[in-house]
Amino acid sequence: MPAPSYPEELARLITVLDWAVEIQPEADRIVRLCAAEPYDVPVRLAREATRLAYRFVRMAGQLEEPVGIPELDEYRTRALGLVRYHVYMLHDALDLAFNSTLRHRRTDPRAASHGLDRPGADLRTLCLEVRAAQHRYAHPG
Repeated sequence: MPAPSYPEELARLITVLDWAVEIQPEADRIVRLCAAEPYDVPVRLAREATRLAYRFVRMAGQLEEPVGIPELDEYRTRALGLVRYHVYMLHDALDLAFNSTLRHRRTDPRAASHGLDRPGADLRTLCLEVRAAQHRYAHPG
């Protein structure tokens, strides 16, 4: 089996990051809604959150295996951590909104006002960083 090609693996990574950034606003919206009003969260939100979490889990699966190119493996590792964070936040938001024990013990005003916050911004920044690496590769010097 031939060694992975840098441009092919870079393009594959960008595809995954673009997908993550594309669905991130919806994940952020769900996290904020679940944290803000846990008593009034519609059940359809659970289906939406589960669907989005599954998409992020699929992305994580695509990011788990190293490609053997150090620069890309570093990007991939960072992306994997951020994508897993999104899954965790969706899961935590659902627990908060739909678990009656948690709902009565706490609300999370920080999640309500900040959503995915810094890790969400870090994912978008990483996507731009990887795109810049692709541009540098395509246009050296």
